[in-house]
Amino acid sequence: MALLLGNWHSVYAVEAGQIPPVCPVQMQARQTSLKLNDYKGKVVLVDFWATWCGPCQKSMPFFNSLFNELKKDGFEIVAINVDEDQETARQFLESHPVVYPTGYDPDGECPKAYEVKAMPSSYLIDKTGKVRYVHLGYRDSDQPVLREQIQALLAE
Repeated sequence: MALLLGNWHSVYAVEAGQIPPVCPVQMQARQTSLKLNDYKGKVVLVDFWATWCGPCQKSMPFFNSLFNELKKDGFEIVAINVDEDQETARQFLESHPVVYPTGYDPDGECPKAYEVKAMPSSYLIDKTGKVRYVHLGYRDSDQPVLREQIQALLAE
């Protein structure tokens, strides 16, 4: 039993209660690097996505409407694109625009730091800067749970 537990690894590298890793992400609009410390005091959803990911394409309109609804309450979204070709991502966002900040990590350093296991992968970070929830994948049925978790974190 001890041997089994000693070799057990979590599905997530970044788990609830942990501080998210620092990793290089080039933010599109600001032409700066992502600094999650800039978001302290807010609830942040960090969303890893790619243009080839069908569930990512379905999640983005939901996240966009959620951001528009809850931004006034201190909710932020940072989307991190992991496509190797930034131009592909830029063209995708032109035809599927979102109002929340997007960044690029074509070298894949950030998903490696988070050990992202699925696309999309979303990390809900509380006002103190700790990861509280991890969501792998996306289905429309996830919407009520995500909304409830975000609203609970905003109320803290």
